[in-house]
Amino acid sequence: MTTTTMTMTMTTMTERRRGVTARTRILAWILLLVTIAIVAIVVVTGRSLFSRADSQVAAELAHEADKFRAFATKPDPSTGKEFFTVRELLTSHLQHNLAEDNEMFFSIIDGVADRRSGGERIARIDTDPEFVREAASVTTPTSGSLATEAGPVEYAIIPVSVDGDPATGQLVIAEFLAPEYDEAWSTIWVMSVVALVSLMLAGVTGWFIAGRVLAPIRDVRLTAARITETDLGRRIDVVGHDDVAQLAVTFNRMLDRLEAAFAGQRRFLDDAGHELRTPITVIRGHLDVMSDDPEDREQTMHLVDDELERMSRLVDDLIMLARSERPDFLLMGPTDVTDLVVETFAKATALAERHWSIDETPETFAVADAQRLTQALLQLAANAVAHTSERDSIALGGHVADDRMLLWVRDTGTGIPDDDRERIFERFARGSSETRRQGTGLGLAIVARIAEAHGGTVRIDSTPGHGATFTLDLPWIDPKELP
Repeated sequence: MTTTTMTMTMTTMTERRRGVTARTRILAWILLLVTIAIVAIVVVTGRSLFSRADSQVAAELAHEADKFRAFATKPDPSTGKEFFTVRELLTSHLQHNLAEDNEMFFSIIDGVADRRSGGERIARIDTDPEFVREAASVTTPTSGSLATEAGPVEYAIIPVSVDGDPATGQLVIAEFLAPEYDEAWSTIWVMSVVALVSLMLAGVTGWFIAGRVLAPIRDVRLTAARITETDLGRRIDVVGHDDVAQLAVTFNRMLDRLEAAFAGQRRFLDDAGHELRTPITVIRGHLDVMSDDPEDREQTMHLVDDELERMSRLVDDLIMLARSERPDFLLMGPTDVTDLVVETFAKATALAERHWSIDETPETFAVADAQRLTQALLQLAANAVAHTSERDSIALGGHVADDRMLLWVRDTGTGIPDDDRERIFERFARGSSETRRQGTGLGLAIVARIAEAHGGTVRIDSTPGHGATFTLDLPWIDPKELP
């Protein structure tokens, strides 16, 4: 196994461990939030159940007290006579009012527990001497709570007296809370079990969801870790249309820009190294053999100056091509296309003696970079001059139709062979029939980049021996569409 392969394997293992750690961290946060929510729900529900149990017990005490007061205002249901003693009233009420399983009624006569409701009770509070003594001393309706071995008890004590009877009595109504609380606790336990199962399901589901959510991010991290300046071709497979997918798309676009930037940098270095090597060699060779003869020195310095000037033009063109790949290469704005054609024509006529003319000028405005388009047209004009003689004609023109803007340079020179039409736009490329031209070979490449930066192309219409027409085919953008 090579060192590079081992390094990539170790990097992949490290990234996977980081992915598991991130996945676990996200899952922990999910479970924490779910646990807090479940605990809050169980606590609130439990408090609600216990509060409802207390309210039901209080309502039942009030109901039993109202039943006794209503019973006391009527004759005895068994005899149809009025009650003459406290014992008769309380005993009759206990006989006719049956207690439920969680209730207990009993009477106190002159400080002694007398009768109680029938059946087995959860607890016997009538046998508690201390409670009976306190209840016997009550002279106004009273309620309270009592702790017993069977759980908490809520009670109400109603003092009773009958005219003509010197005896005193109390009716004790007791409600046992244990059954209500047991039911509440049963509900809470069921909710807790369901919550625990839900938490486990949430954990399993969260683990898979976190894995799927983090997968594109992990791919971004792994891709970024594997990228080197010699391998910028890796991309992330985009699945879906969510925010994470858009992150992958954005990352891929960033890689596209980086790859284009590195490719441009490599081309610049390769081109500069290739093209500058020859003039440097020429200069060094002539300087090494230069003698002290004044005439020889003059000729050598003239040659060196010429080569340095060519190197300067070459460097300027290379820098221009490098800048053409930057997003700020163009300064777009409203442009008078008529003025653009006319002013470029005036500048081009100074290049050489030719039969210059303007074919057509579009009477319109467009959104474009006027300086770059002028540069492209002048380069095409210079190219036309290089392929024509003084007897030939060169014409410039422009036309706008169907949302396309056409700008052209036409000449009647030697023309372009079919085999050269694509190749001449490459860097340092020259036509196969080219004998006179001494340029850098970058002019038409710059023209193509200016057209591409405007979203257009360069077309060639040529017949060898009958001239050529170079046309910038660009999209026409109305300045009114600018924000």
